[in-house]
This record gives sequence, C-alpha cells and structure tokens, in this order.
Amino acid sequence: MQRQPTLLNSCARAATAAEARFRISRRDDKVPRASRIIALDERAAGVVRRLAAQRWSGGHFLTAEAVVPVNGSRGDPDDMTLRTPGGSVVLLSDELAGADVVVMIATAQTRAEAASVIGNACAARGIMSVGLVIPGAATADAVVSALRPNAMVLVVLNDEGDVPEILTALRV
Repeated sequence: MQRQPTLLNSCARAATAAEARFRISRRDDKVPRASRIIALDERAAGVVRRLAAQRWSGGHFLTAEAVVPVNGSRGDPDDMTLRTPGGSVVLLSDELAGADVVVMIATAQTRAEAASVIGNACAARGIMSVGLVIPGAATADAVVSALRPNAMVLVVLNDEGDVPEILTALRV
C-alpha cells in the first residue's frame, strides 16, 4: 500500500457531509460576549477605568470592593460588592447573571480573597474565568499564586497595553 503525504487541507476533505454540518466556518463577530471585567486592586482599577472609557460592545467594567457574607440566600457561600465606573455599587451575584466570561485584572496589590470569591462564583455557574496579571516592580509570583486556583485561564502580560488586545480576542 502506497502512503500519500498528508496535505494541509487533507482533514477538511476527509470530513463526511454529516461531519461537515458541525464545522464552524467562521467566527460570529457580531455577537459579543456578555463579559464582566473586574479589577481586583487599586492599580488594576485605574486600568479598568481607562478601558471603560473606550468603546466595547459587550463588557461591564467593575472594581472589586468588599466580600459580603451571605447566608445561602442565593446559594453562594460569599458574595462581593463591586463598583461600576459611574460609582454605583452592585453585587457580584447580580452581575454574573447572564455573563459568559469574567476577566479578573490583577497586579501585585491583589488580595487573594477577592479572586477566590469571584473564581468560586464563576465555577458554581459554569462561567469561564480569565485572570490577567499586569506585572509591576515586584514579582508576579504572589498574584499568580492567588489567581491560579481561581481562574480557568491565567495570563501574565508584558504590560497593561496588552489588556485591550486580549479583551478584543475574547469579543468583549
């Protein structure tokens, strides 16, 4: 039996008509994700405020405030207050209703407790969680250790200028 070389498009031609029904031919850029972008500390809040001033199609930009103990009213062990760029205070549990992805933006000042509450709430609801670490003068080791168990995807950035590109790739 003679072997044929594998060509770049061989897999595409090998699909049956039944298999081809499930192939995604292009990404639907017209449908943005229902995203929540949450700053976990004060330096990250500055980044989030600057991002919120730009034009985005599906993102809610927020800053983590304080953990609120909950007595099981919504099934969450803890909730968290968040602040919008306009200054309104909202609950994390309310913001996660209908969310597709949560992006946590963190620097060396990040508190592990905030990442834990957000990560647990996302996991309980099946929402994808992303951690973006913006490096500073200090090493990113502590913040990476705080985010790693609480984010499905964790990225250590070169600088804060990379954040808009990642949000665009996530269809925010």
